[in-house]
Formats: sequence, structure tokens, C-alpha cells
Amino acid sequence: MKIKKILAVIPAAGIGHRFGEKKPKQYAQLNALSVIENTVNELLKSKLIDKLIIVISEGDRYIKNQNFYKNKTIQLINGGSSRAESVNNALNHECANGYDYVLVHDAARPNFSYTIISKLLENLMESKSSGSFPYIPISDSLRSKELGTVDKNEYFLAQTPQVCSFHDLKQSLQLCISDGVNVPDESFALEYSGFNVSRILGSRSNIKITYKDDLKLLSKFNTRTGTGFDVHRYQEGNGITLGGFKVPCEYSIIAHSDGDVLLHSIADSILGASALGDIGIFFSDQDINNKGLDSKKIIEFCLNKIESIGMEIYNIDSTIICEQPKINPFRDNILKSLSQILGIPESKIGLKATTAEKLGIIGKNKAISVQSLVNLKDK
Repeated sequence: MKIKKILAVIPAAGIGHRFGEKKPKQYAQLNALSVIENTVNELLKSKLIDKLIIVISEGDRYIKNQNFYKNKTIQLINGGSSRAESVNNALNHECANGYDYVLVHDAARPNFSYTIISKLLENLMESKSSGSFPYIPISDSLRSKELGTVDKNEYFLAQTPQVCSFHDLKQSLQLCISDGVNVPDESFALEYSGFNVSRILGSRSNIKITYKDDLKLLSKFNTRTGTGFDVHRYQEGNGITLGGFKVPCEYSIIAHSDGDVLLHSIADSILGASALGDIGIFFSDQDINNKGLDSKKIIEFCLNKIESIGMEIYNIDSTIICEQPKINPFRDNILKSLSQILGIPESKIGLKATTAEKLGIIGKNKAISVQSLVNLKDK
């Protein structure tokens, strides 16, 4: 089946009174970008989208600050007093000519996957319906003011994006506007006009932002995970540094820097989660300037790097593997030091210690290693 190009429309002329802010919810910040920037960026990943019309309110003073403002694929137009009028304005714009299908998506629904677009279009064409939309079953108990508890299996929640026949949607919206009917979404308009619609299973993570709590919930979806590993040999000495804390013992670390194997492991996990590489890229052991380097400076560098891409540490879990010294007597000191260096509370740092059961170089008490995992989240 040959998939045709689609005109996409984002109605973004609303104020969003329930969101409770002066700034419209589509311009609220979500993970270093605005809500609408997240939505538009995901839509434009689809090769099926040939043109995107964003319908804004007249005098919108935020749109020029969006990262897509000068994108040639995008056409900005003024909306109407309702969703139906705004989408109808888009369908009547000169740049909308020549399309058989149109996709309409909520500006405040940024946590969707562009891959659903082809599935919706295929469903629409195979079912020979006038529109296709994603839905999710209702999981909570459902009550009516008049009837009390009702059978939730008889209902479902409709989501966007919705893909429609261009001609049928245009005709349906004009009828709804003429009849003064409120249009919650495009599938409603089509059904009101007597056209058939079909549906496919959507995703519960495709949340529409209506209240401030929705924004907080969505921010938790965006995390990255990275792992780090480091190992160093021992030599005779008077202590080793772990997480910035000097653990007294009969050993020291053989290393180009200060040999803080715990901070090195954490640094590698941070760089891995942010797809920036590893410590060696930025702090080569061939560089004489790194001789005896304080590993806290490596962590500071990593924290600055993730801040520059709008991320921060959510939690860290590290396991120290050695026979000697015994870590547990100094665990609280190491945790406190890590908390200060990383700028996160101790409650977000997992720190464990184990042995190598007398196996290998670590088991023979000639080396120490650390395995770390970090979760980063968008700020």
C-alpha cells in the first residue's frame, strides 16, 4: 500500500485556563524545551509530514522564541474562537491545497511517537473510513453524576494525532461551525456529519497537558541511563581516595590522576548516559597536564556538560569491588563526600561494597574496581 504525504495541523491558539498560568500551556517549559517545541520536533521526524500548519492566536508574543520558528516546513496562521474554527482556517489556507489527508494533533500532547502516524494512515485506508484516531481503555472506575457507577468497558479515551480525509474533515468542520456545535476533536466532527471513523490502540504515556501536575508527570518520562566501570592496581601506601574521601589503609592507587576509582566510574556513567563518550576523550592519561589531577574536577566537568544539554542527575548506584580495605566502616563518610561533590542528596546515591571471592587480580588484593549506573533526567 502506497502511503501518501500528509498535511499536519497543530491548533495552538488556545489559552488553557485550567493550566493556571498567564503563559499558555503550550509555551510552558518541559525538559529544556517548550511543550510545543517538543510536540513539533516529534511530528517533524515523520517523513510523511509534507507541511505543518501551526494555528496561533492573533498577537501571540511567544511563537517567535520557539526553535522551529524559521523552519520552512512550517506555516503559521491565525486561529479562530474555537478549535473547529482554527483547524478550518488551516484547511482553507492556500498552502493546504492538494492534500488528500490531514493530521491534527494537540499542541499540548508532546509525549507521543511519530511512528503512530503511518499506523493511523494505514488503518484509515484499510478500513475505508474518513478518520482514524488512537484510543486507550479506561482503567479507573467511571461514575456519572446521574447514573452513578457505569460500565467502563463501554467507554474509552480518544487521543491525538488523528488522521482524516482532507475533504471529509473540511466538510464536517464547516457543518459543525454552521450548527454552532462544540467540537472536542476531529473524530467527533466526522461522526457528527455521518462519516465513519476507525481507531487503533494508543499509549497511556501520550498525555495531554491540562493541569500543572500533568507537566510534572511528563517530566518523569524523560530519563537516560549510563554505566561506568573503572579498575586500578594497588601499590604500597597510606590510603586510597574513594568519592573524594581518603580511606586509610596500607595501599595507594597506581594512576595518572589521583586514582579516585569511584569518581572515575561515576564520571564514565554520566558521560555514557549523555552520549558524550568517556573520560579518556576529555582527560587523556597521555596528557601531562592531567598528572595527579583531582577527580573532583572531572566530575565538575561532567556536571557542566549535562547541564549544557538540559539534564541533571536523578540517582546513582555504585558497587565497590575489593578485598581490602573494608568499605563499610567508611561508607557514611564516602556518601557524604559524594553528595557534596555531585550536588545531590545522599538519598539518591546507592553505595555498596563486595569482594571478588579471592578470584583474579582483585581477589588477590592487588586491585580495586567500581561499577556505577546513573540515571539522568531532563531539568
